[in-house]
Amino acid sequence: MKNATNRIKITTPSRLHFSLIDLNGKLGRIDGGFGLAINKPYFQIIAEPSSEIIVESHTYQERTTETVKKFQQSYPFPGIKLKIVNEIPNHSGFGSGTQLSLAIAAAVNSLYKLDLSLLELANAVGRGGTSGIGVAAFENGGFIVDGGHQYPEQKASFLPSAAVGDIAPPPILARYTFPSWPLLIVIPNCLKIYGEAELELFRTLCPQPESVAPQLCHLLLLKILPAVLEADICSFGAALNSIQNFGWKKVEIDAQGIELQQTLRFLQCNGALGAGVSSWGPAICAISHDINLLKQKTENYLSTLPNGGTCFITYANNRGVEIEKVD
Repeated sequence: MKNATNRIKITTPSRLHFSLIDLNGKLGRIDGGFGLAINKPYFQIIAEPSSEIIVESHTYQERTTETVKKFQQSYPFPGIKLKIVNEIPNHSGFGSGTQLSLAIAAAVNSLYKLDLSLLELANAVGRGGTSGIGVAAFENGGFIVDGGHQYPEQKASFLPSAAVGDIAPPPILARYTFPSWPLLIVIPNCLKIYGEAELELFRTLCPQPESVAPQLCHLLLLKILPAVLEADICSFGAALNSIQNFGWKKVEIDAQGIELQQTLRFLQCNGALGAGVSSWGPAICAISHDINLLKQKTENYLSTLPNGGTCFITYANNRGVEIEKVD
């Protein structure tokens, strides 16, 4: 192993996952999906070499330590000191697990000059077993479409990454620079679906009907991708609204319950050209011709909910992770 370098700062995007495409598998592939890297929220981590594992974090102390140890099993190194100075909310639809795991692996890779590829890093920390959006968002940002996994040869179940073991991320079919539209991210303080609850939904509601994937593919190929390339915000918003009404996305929304459903409807009826739940939520992304007015209305609306919520404006991230040396 080569000598370690000095301290580095790693800043990740987060990702929005708009939909899985095929949870039926009749064509011999499952999963597939499309999503977007965004600037905020983000992880920012200060990392430096150490003879032991030292983690400073408000939320992710245990998970970070586990990830470092998992990475050590594949690529032994002495240790690392990680200070997480900014965090992505967990179990909220932003892909925090993938961004954190890859940031840790990238820190070790950089500090100890392991010269590993992103695929090798993702495999070592067990990310990408369902969706490739988070891994690709980390690498290059942008709007991303992935091609899923061969079924059952590469992946024999419909379960998410955390439950399927070591499965490589799927191939990336397309990556485009996303327009500079302001995005309103809305997070009602409501149910968070993860762990055993998430697994049970996959177990009981998959496979999905065969008709879902063709409908999603039609929207993706002839509405969403042209809208991204032509910067057509109205068409993109209309497609985003359509996605919420069928397939696995409807499963995710139905599972979340009334507060998320009402928040989604509020956005769609109060100036949003389109609004869509990211992954299981509760994060929702909305676009509008007047994002500041929509934000003001949404803040007022969230204050009426039993447990409130937050919202903020961000933009697409078209760069991916940033790694720089610090003094």
